[in-house]
Amino acid sequence: MTQTKEYVLSHSLEPVCPRDDRRMRYEPKGISWKATPADKELQTLPSYHCNFEGCSVRYDPGNGYYTVVNTPDQPYFIEEPGVNLLQCPRHGTWL
Repeated sequence: MTQTKEYVLSHSLEPVCPRDDRRMRYEPKGISWKATPADKELQTLPSYHCNFEGCSVRYDPGNGYYTVVNTPDQPYFIEEPGVNLLQCPRHGTWL
């Protein structure tokens, strides 16, 4: 069984990568991990991903722009410096 975060992302939107100004592509499976090693449920986070020449920047409304470092148990998100500046006052998501 797979759990998916509540954000529904659009295939038609194409955010621009803050590092290289390339269009990012939607990945419905995005990032996936198990909450605990013994957990059978897979957590997923759909996101947009820049894959230009190995770029690892991702975007989703809940986390803004970030890079993922895969640690042994769970992914670790590192915020992209200087780009997550505005949040929606109603929803709390990054613009």
